[in-house]
Formats: sequence, structure tokens, C-alpha cells
Amino acid sequence: MQAGVVAAYLFLLYSGFLAFDGEAIWHVRGAWGEDNTRSELLRAKRKRLVWGWVDSVALQHGDIDHLVVTRKGGLVAIDSKWRNRIHDTDDMARAAQKVRLRAEGLTRDLLKGDARGSRRAKVNPLGVTSIVVLWGAAQCDVPDGAEIDGIAFIPGRKLVSWLAQLEGHPVDKAAANDVVISVRRFRQLAEEAQAARASTGK
Repeated sequence: MQAGVVAAYLFLLYSGFLAFDGEAIWHVRGAWGEDNTRSELLRAKRKRLVWGWVDSVALQHGDIDHLVVTRKGGLVAIDSKWRNRIHDTDDMARAAQKVRLRAEGLTRDLLKGDARGSRRAKVNPLGVTSIVVLWGAAQCDVPDGAEIDGIAFIPGRKLVSWLAQLEGHPVDKAAANDVVISVRRFRQLAEEAQAARASTGK
């Protein structure tokens, strides 16, 4: 009898795992993609292609996986994706367009009204390039120069080389620091506000 109860319990656990397995795998792969992108951004920083970046910026409507301050190409908003095959490029392009709008709005709000008009003026908060960086088996199927509705699709292994060819919107070190510090402060305040709401149940 006891063995039967244990078997039934194990079966229920297994069934529950199967029910949520797809979603769990989806989240795990998403985390892999973001981790891989961070590793590539570290390489880009060592090569002096980017000044810095901020990960996982949560906003009221959606989020930004990585907001990167490059040295010669302005701001780049990266949407990291893990795919075994490419089947939803239009959806990814639309999502990346929304990421660009979020990044533009965020930087515009954070950096506007600088009376000094010197350092921050060298960064145009509206000049954000949004890209999709693909990881997983699907990245092997992305041709060079792939683009949908103005959104570039970059294989993860080619992200550093893509950043290397950016030019035309130089950002100096002081302006880059302003962007990174302001966005990190915003992220911290947003996380604290979310934690406070969770603790009060609101």
C-alpha cells in the first residue's frame, strides 16, 4: 500500500514536471542567451569597442536585455534570443522595435535637461540601434547582413565583429559614464520599488 502511494506521488511529480518543462526550458535557454551575450560584451570591452553596458533593465512595459554604450556607434539595445531553428523572425523584429523605443524613452528621460550642456550632449538619447542577437543552433542559419524592418539579426559568435564595424556616432568616456551610471541607478530604484510592492502584497 505504501509503495503504491509513493509511486502515485512520484507519478504526480513527474506529470507536473512535464507540464511545466517546456516553459522551464524556454526560460533556461533565454538565460543562456543573455549569459552568452554578456560574455561577448566583455570581449568587446577588452577590445575597446564598448565603454560598458547595463543588463536586464525592467520597465513598466517590458524590459531591455542589454543596453550598450559603444565607443563609435552610439547606444545599442540588444535583445538576446536562443533558438534551435528560425521560425519567428517577424515577431522577434517587432519585439526588438519595442526594445528600441523603450531604450530611446529611457535615455531621453534620464539624460534630458542637463544645464551644463557639455558631456551628455555628446550622446544623442534618441540615437539607439536595436538588434537581435541569436544563440543556439539557429545562429548558423543567419546570413551576413540579415535584417527585417530595420532590425539587424546577428549570430552570437559574430557580435564582437559587428560592434567593431560601428562608426559615425562617437561617445566620449564622460558621456558614457553618465549613461551607464544613470541607467544602473534607474534599474536599482525600479528593483527596490518592485521588492517593496512584493513585500506589501500590492
